[in-house]
Amino acid sequence: MHGIVHIGWVEDGSGGYRGQLAVLVKRHGLLGAAYMAAILPMRHLVVYPLAIRETGRKWRAAQQARGDGQLAGALVDDLPGRDREVHPR
Repeated sequence: MHGIVHIGWVEDGSGGYRGQLAVLVKRHGLLGAAYMAAILPMRHLVVYPLAIRETGRKWRAAQQARGDGQLAGALVDDLPGRDREVHPR
């Protein structure tokens, strides 16, 4: 199975933002389909909500710390393994 997760913030039309999560999965065979069906409740009830809340917490902390609207860059800079010398602020 191959998968990719994308978490982002989109404007909500009232001057704020809301979290948006996309999960793309390419299953291989019956075992992959069975596995995805088995973990579906855990993904939707635990994993995805926690990921959105944690990203929101970091987003708000970056907004308060920077105060300049450069939130996306602050979040990207905080990713594990991010090369800060190649991509300075």
